Amino acid sequence: MNDKPLNGRTIALMVANGFDEIEFTAPQKRLIEAGAKVTVVSRANGLVNGWYDGGWGHFFPVDADLADTLAVDYDGLIVPGGIRSIEKMSEDPHAKRILKAFLRADMPTALIGDGAKLMVASEDASGRSVSGSAEVKDALIEAGADWQDEGVVLSGNLVSSSGAVIHQAMEKFSEFVAKYEGEVIEAA
Repeated sequence: MNDKPLNGRTIALMVANGFDEIEFTAPQKRLIEAGAKVTVVSRANGLVNGWYDGGWGHFFPVDADLADTLAVDYDGLIVPGGIRSIEKMSEDPHAKRILKAFLRADMPTALIGDGAKLMVASEDASGRSVSGSAEVKDALIEAGADWQDEGVVLSGNLVSSSGAVIHQAMEKFSEFVAKYEGEVIEAA
């Protein structure tokens, strides 16, 4: 059995200041352990600040600017929750463009906790089966998503999670990344 099934794969971890630190570090650690190269993508200049236990958390280095990021350069995308982060990215045309490109090409994408709400801003929620945090449920339903009250929901190569079961969500996401061989169609 291959203990590094994601060797040679590059994953974008897309965040803005205020992301949920646990929903960021748990996937990052698991993907690195599986052999993936994880690139932190953000509009923040140099460092991006997490949110932890009701207050500002640690700073993490940013590897790539959202404005320069293309889906074709990655094998998968993870959007951790943290409503502050999601609200900032919902206003950013580059964040919406990136998510739209991954979803349009049915590339492996994981939306954790509040991260699922970014589909509302990118107008990609309608008709998709999703889960997420309780805080984003109404917005997703209103946008036409098929809300599932489950820890992890799979819809094509999209993995959405309530955030409470990050390990299970990353297991499915990793499987999708390991198998994905499709072509990327960039969003206009």
